[in-house]
Amino acid sequence: MSSNPSTLLVCARVLPGREGAFAQWQGRWQNAVLAAGTAQSVELWPSAPPDQLEVIALARFGSIDALREWRRGKVNHELIEEAARLVEGGLVMQLVGQATVEYASTRGATMVIVTKIKPGKEAAYRAWADRIQNLQATFPGFLGSFVQPPQPGESDWTTILRFDSAPHLERWLKSDERARMVKESEDLVGGFLAQRVDTSFPGWIPNDPTTGAQPSIWKTACLVLLTLFPVVMLELRFLNPQLAALNPAVSTFIGNIISVGLTTWPLMPLAILTFHGWLYPEGYPRWTRWAMPLALVFAYLIEIAVFWHLLL
Repeated sequence: MSSNPSTLLVCARVLPGREGAFAQWQGRWQNAVLAAGTAQSVELWPSAPPDQLEVIALARFGSIDALREWRRGKVNHELIEEAARLVEGGLVMQLVGQATVEYASTRGATMVIVTKIKPGKEAAYRAWADRIQNLQATFPGFLGSFVQPPQPGESDWTTILRFDSAPHLERWLKSDERARMVKESEDLVGGFLAQRVDTSFPGWIPNDPTTGAQPSIWKTACLVLLTLFPVVMLELRFLNPQLAALNPAVSTFIGNIISVGLTTWPLMPLAILTFHGWLYPEGYPRWTRWAMPLALVFAYLIEIAVFWHLLL
């Protein structure tokens, strides 16, 4: 049996007015491929890249034999026949290749969700995932999704959602429909981690662990300023004179390594802990919404006062 990774690319030109029905079909196709247990990952592109007219569904298999087994199976044939009624000429192309196909969206917003399934709930979770995939495809701005089932020895599902804008992604995340679906999954899911990747400070400011929403960008910028300012001032006073003999590019690079390191690890986690109720106000008293900004301004003034004469 060949063990070379292989890709199945399903593409078609959807009939005008049937885009919604085809997006629903893509969701069913995706979940059927995953339920078969032979695919490593599945990706949907309901909104085609700018240089092509076709919409695409893509599945990656561990071997060409696994791909052929799926393609020749009854379920795939039934799904392709169903899709034929939704596309021009009744033609759904299934292209097979050894090369890895990559698609990177240059716009929009992305959500990464890692879900841990409770033991014995895998089949029920697949059925639930099928329904939520079909539901999210009906929301405005949905560009596609990537789903990777657990690898051998693991229990986590990885899902990547793409929407054409942050407001459209936010609309889906805050919708009543999604809230009901998430409520249904409580008996199936042991835990999950949601991470938005459209923040300007990825890795420094985590998203809300409950909703997956990112804090306001101006709030994250305020905390970066709070933690970075004292590091830079101390470097100007104590580090820069020690590096004066070096080329400015080298000395600046060394200084940046120290600044980023100190900001990323001890300082930003401390600032996030201190101002947690301001970043993630859900569940905190209303007074924190004005008290914490005042405390932040006070912290700025203290820093300025402490370093007022440092470089004189």
